[in-house]
Amino acid sequence: MRLPLHLPLTALLLIAAGCGGAKPVAERTPAIDHEGGQRIAAGGKDKRAKVMRLFMEANEAKLRGELPKAIQLYEATLKEDPLNAASMFELSKLYNQAQQAEASLALAKRAVATDKENIWYRFLLADLSLQFNDLDGAAKAYRGILEKWPERYEVYFGLANTLARQGKLDEARQVYRDLEKRIGSNEELVMREYDMLANAGRLDDARDLLTKAIAAHPEQTQYYGMLAEVYDSKGDTAKALELYEKAIALDPDDSMARIALAQFHYNAGRRAQGFQELRVAFADPDLDIDPKMQLLLGIYEMTGEPGTEGREELVEQSHRLIDELKKAHPQSGKPYSIEGDFYSREGKFAEARNAFAQAVTYEQDKFPIWAALLQLDAQLNDYTSLREHAAKATELFPTQPEFHLYHGIALSQLKQHEAAIEALVTGRDLVVDNKPLEGQFWSSLGDAYNAAGAFAKSDDAYDHALAIDPNDATVLNNYAYYLSERGVELEKAAEMSRHCNELSPGVATYLDTYAWVLYKQGKYNEALIWQRKALDAGGSGEAVLVEHLGDILFRTGDTAGALEQWRKARDLGGASDLIDRKITEGRLVE
Repeated sequence: MRLPLHLPLTALLLIAAGCGGAKPVAERTPAIDHEGGQRIAAGGKDKRAKVMRLFMEANEAKLRGELPKAIQLYEATLKEDPLNAASMFELSKLYNQAQQAEASLALAKRAVATDKENIWYRFLLADLSLQFNDLDGAAKAYRGILEKWPERYEVYFGLANTLARQGKLDEARQVYRDLEKRIGSNEELVMREYDMLANAGRLDDARDLLTKAIAAHPEQTQYYGMLAEVYDSKGDTAKALELYEKAIALDPDDSMARIALAQFHYNAGRRAQGFQELRVAFADPDLDIDPKMQLLLGIYEMTGEPGTEGREELVEQSHRLIDELKKAHPQSGKPYSIEGDFYSREGKFAEARNAFAQAVTYEQDKFPIWAALLQLDAQLNDYTSLREHAAKATELFPTQPEFHLYHGIALSQLKQHEAAIEALVTGRDLVVDNKPLEGQFWSSLGDAYNAAGAFAKSDDAYDHALAIDPNDATVLNNYAYYLSERGVELEKAAEMSRHCNELSPGVATYLDTYAWVLYKQGKYNEALIWQRKALDAGGSGEAVLVEHLGDILFRTGDTAGALEQWRKARDLGGASDLIDRKITEGRLVE
């Protein structure tokens, strides 16, 4: 039993009054007690009352979380009554919280020396000794508890672990033997001792321990699996396989044994055999889903990069195991969540989005799942879905600014400008100590205000975004382009666009923006050079960029070239009344 960090006030008063062995303050005599401490003088009712008042006030301050005040009051209590072990106990814990290790440990020792009959003081001393890596002190404290309370079986484990940390494994094993004499051999004893021996590399001792356990309890299948691990570690894989199969033969429904055998097969490169064992284990609805998920992640991590030998097989196995999870745990969203993660890694974003959409129907309170779903909606440019999912997410997590950002972006893309601005302003005002996120809100507000025709507010929002990050290429590009479209502050637009292309060279849309600013400035020949760069960088399939090239060619006097580009733009999906007029009339129409 571990020492509780915070006892209720009634428990503290009982300790002070001697329920755990200490004599109550009110009963102290003027004589020197057997511990050698001076007691409060008889008849000193005022002093006794003062001590009790100080102690109670200290407890109350601690419960209110006023730790400095509580420390001061406990110290005052001890000044009035140096033998008040309960105050030593409480003050020791508070010193520990205040990272005063030496003072904390010293007071715990004083409390034990003052009242040797209080087990809680001894537990505190053991805990603090371990915390401060005083292993000798911890071992001594545990032994002290067992001398007086040998029935506290949990202390044997604490002592054994402490001795093991000291490298005293034989002494630790003797502690287990002492406990075994009291309670008999049981699974926990064997498991703890096995872990200790295995971690220390004492495989022969671990083998002997498990062999003895199997002889005593041949029906305990977990012992066979543990012994198989030992033989596997010793390189005797044949014996290990024999033991794993023995465990499953004894209990075919032991899913953990099947998982252990599956891992054994996978480690040996026998993926087919491992997979078959896992399928059976994963189909067991009584086996908790979390260890299955951990195993599934481990298998998927083995897939490596595309092109890795055997990758396709492992990916297929992973998805088939997910199907088993869905059937075994029909009310859990976890299989869908991990499926979404796997599909994302595979670049199958539509499938990933659908999986996460399923996951949130079961796990509506899981923030990471919603975040993944919204990110995929945005990545797929599915703004209708993004709007719906973001609206639900903001309802469930109204104080999470990221979800308001997604909502605002979706609304803006769907031309619901007023609603978009409202969502973005709401989210922006929720941001605390996150400048990058705040910058994203200002950037998105710049886009939304521009789309709504609120150009002054748009410019102000972009200026705020650039004040946070002057090197945000997206903001620089969008701001410059919208200024050029309006034909205002063209020098500022040119400077921002140049900087943008320096930060992110070779991006078609960024090159197009700079070309368009030059066009608006009347620098047609220079604009033509940059526009051709934009098309060469991958913009030849973008209708707007091709149409821009046509406009620039017309201004340079190449009417035939302009007509050719306008027709290409229309064929690429850029059909509009304006481009139709350009083609029909054979001239630039703006």
